Amino acid sequence: MQSIIQRFIGFDRLLGPVLVKFVYYFGIAAIIVMAIGALMTAIFSLSNGNIGEGATRLIAAPVVAAVSLVYWRFLCELFMLAFRAYERLGEVRDSLRIATGQASAPDPDHPEF
Repeated sequence: MQSIIQRFIGFDRLLGPVLVKFVYYFGIAAIIVMAIGALMTAIFSLSNGNIGEGATRLIAAPVVAAVSLVYWRFLCELFMLAFRAYERLGEVRDSLRIATGQASAPDPDHPEF
């Protein structure tokens, strides 16, 4: 338990990648719920006799949901890209130390993933 608190208070590891994954799965669930709601609205419109609106919603709901899922994935990947770049820069720094013959001691301020 103390390890979790130390990891949260200290900056030994970044929380960003874990939070991005959590937000990503929450967003997927929200998009699916909204798509189901839109499909239900289309079915209710059709049952009320509004054929044009119901058919349009029936066609548009899955298309909008699919585009939303792709866009949501893209946005989350952009956030992950920032964390991956930070990790990669740490690897480049370590490689440069080895190439120049300096001690390859890890930087105590660099978080590990």
